[in-house]
Amino acid sequence: MNEPFWIMQGYAIYIWPSYILTLLSLGLLFYHSIKQSRKAKKLLEELSETNN
Repeated sequence: MNEPFWIMQGYAIYIWPSYILTLLSLGLLFYHSIKQSRKAKKLLEELSETNN
């Protein structure tokens, strides 16, 4: 295995947590977007039914 890649010249303590934080943030934003999209679709369907 390529050990210098994992150590990253001593900066790994800063780099790996930032990778993890970024991935967690993207995951939460994705989840929130899906949830909001479903909520908007449901509201649109309800409004469409009441207009007919």
